[in-house]
Amino acid sequence: MIDAVLHSFQPVTEYGREFFKELRPVITDEREFHRHWQRMQKVLKLDKLTIRAIRDTLTLLGSIKQQVENGFESIGDFAKLKRFVYYARRLSEFTKDIWELPDLGGLWKKLAEMTSESANFYLHSEVLLNLRKEHLLISEKIEKKFRSVIEHIETKFSIKLPAEEFTCDRETGERLIGENLVEVIRTSTERYHLRIKPTQEILELSEKLRRIEDQMKDQEQSVLKELRRIADSFLDILRDCEKIVQQIDLDLCRYDFFFQMNCCQPEISDRLLVRSGRFSPVVKYCEENDYTYYPVSLDATKGVTVLYGPNMGGKTTLLRTIGSFVVLMHLGFAVPCDSFCSPVFDSVRYLYRGEELGLSSFAKEISSFVDIFKTGGRKLILIDEFGSTTNPVEGEALALAVIDYLEDSEDFVFFTTHYPMVVKSAPNVYMCGKLKNLDAVDPHRMIDYSLETGKHIDQNVAIVMAQRFGMPEKIVQTAQNFLKKGDSCGKGVHGQ
Repeated sequence: MIDAVLHSFQPVTEYGREFFKELRPVITDEREFHRHWQRMQKVLKLDKLTIRAIRDTLTLLGSIKQQVENGFESIGDFAKLKRFVYYARRLSEFTKDIWELPDLGGLWKKLAEMTSESANFYLHSEVLLNLRKEHLLISEKIEKKFRSVIEHIETKFSIKLPAEEFTCDRETGERLIGENLVEVIRTSTERYHLRIKPTQEILELSEKLRRIEDQMKDQEQSVLKELRRIADSFLDILRDCEKIVQQIDLDLCRYDFFFQMNCCQPEISDRLLVRSGRFSPVVKYCEENDYTYYPVSLDATKGVTVLYGPNMGGKTTLLRTIGSFVVLMHLGFAVPCDSFCSPVFDSVRYLYRGEELGLSSFAKEISSFVDIFKTGGRKLILIDEFGSTTNPVEGEALALAVIDYLEDSEDFVFFTTHYPMVVKSAPNVYMCGKLKNLDAVDPHRMIDYSLETGKHIDQNVAIVMAQRFGMPEKIVQTAQNFLKKGDSCGKGVHGQ
């Protein structure tokens, strides 16, 4: 449900994506709600260029989540750390008036001293610098010596060598081997693949170069050890920074959602009030199929609100709409309504009919219902056609009993049903779907999906639609006669 609503509004960082993998509420009480929306009001005032600059910086930031959890070890780990710190400090230039990123200046100063002033990672120390200079000088000498040997061979044998390794005909190769100027790599019947043989001076320079490389490795390990000590001393600050990066990333998703979905800022209230609410998956479906979308408006208090109407009348969609709006609010998002008020809930529970047949489906329904009350605190409970998985007489009795049990609770319960006695007994009732155009070929165009308060149980939509789709008239008339008998029509079958 929520994936379908938010799939087009995805974060750009690993931290934001982690939140979306396992959604959890950021609004847990009124204080958190007001603090969250004080920040979001500032976010919503940002211009699009600033939003783009922040998002671009987030994209470059990378992630150090694994390193913070498991430790910084390799040069690659520290390269990620430096990149993260570099762009986090740049991010703070855009965000200091809204998001409180920790001060990473002290860490950056040490990283810059030991690597470089840029975002690129390059281990730096005075010892390493001198070793690198010496390494470069010796490498140039070796290259020059090899070049001298190559020029000597080219002059003496009137050939052109492309590099220190080369291929030549067998006659030339045998002459070069005879002069002790080359080493054989491989041969064939017609060709030699050879390599210039280093002189004694080249060998001595190469050995010196290897010793310098070993010294460089030792020095690099010494620098990395110091970097590990520094990184460890900043772990708590880095964790705080990761949390704020996630918050920034998610707030940009909330920014896009607010404007693209034409949302309102939710409000805390003892009522659950929706004015012109729009459930985006159904809005999209209607647009794609040229159907009319009917925005949702309702007003509910604690206790039970019953939703009834024909199949295809939109009852289940209404439950999903209400549930998604409440979850969006608790995730810190705006809500796609003209106005929306809700209490802060401790949980949202959705109870629907199982797909199993017989006892297994009924048992699952009852088990799921019982499980709801193992969760404490105030709940939003969405119950879809409770009691429909058993025989209708007992199912209606159970449904009536459930409503009686829940009516005086602090929970907000939305309960869809087809049972007439449930509709008659409930204090707060909405009808979902009524006939509007029997001449339409498409069933969706036959129904007006707008909500209507009150108990209008005489529409007989199912019988009218059955007649419209060709049910024999005698069957239609008999069904209508049964309905005229009222609630007693089933008692002859099921007993008193």
